[in-house]
Amino acid sequence: MKQIYGKVFRTSGGSEYGIIRKTTEPFPEELSESDVIAEDECGNYFVQANLEVHFWDHETCESKVLAQSVNEFIAGCIAPSEVELEPGQVKSVWVDPEFAKKFGIDPKP
Repeated sequence: MKQIYGKVFRTSGGSEYGIIRKTTEPFPEELSESDVIAEDECGNYFVQANLEVHFWDHETCESKVLAQSVNEFIAGCIAPSEVELEPGQVKSVWVDPEFAKKFGIDPKP
């Protein structure tokens, strides 16, 4: 499964799920009996059930079938698209004050 880490799963309709990473416990109680195979950076999980791979949304506790098999899931994993922003497109950003200090930036209170 290591080959899926750092990638996203793209459905045939073009929807993307991920960025996929190795799971860390503890899992949500709703998944305590599930075969969790990966998670994403937002707290959602990729779960194997009845040979299918499902995407479990941590906000709704609902799952959606992504692939009919693990092999189909792996085949659908691709490198994430690069994001390109134009000047002026970013209106604001939050930077962790401790992180900013490491670069000599005095964060505003």
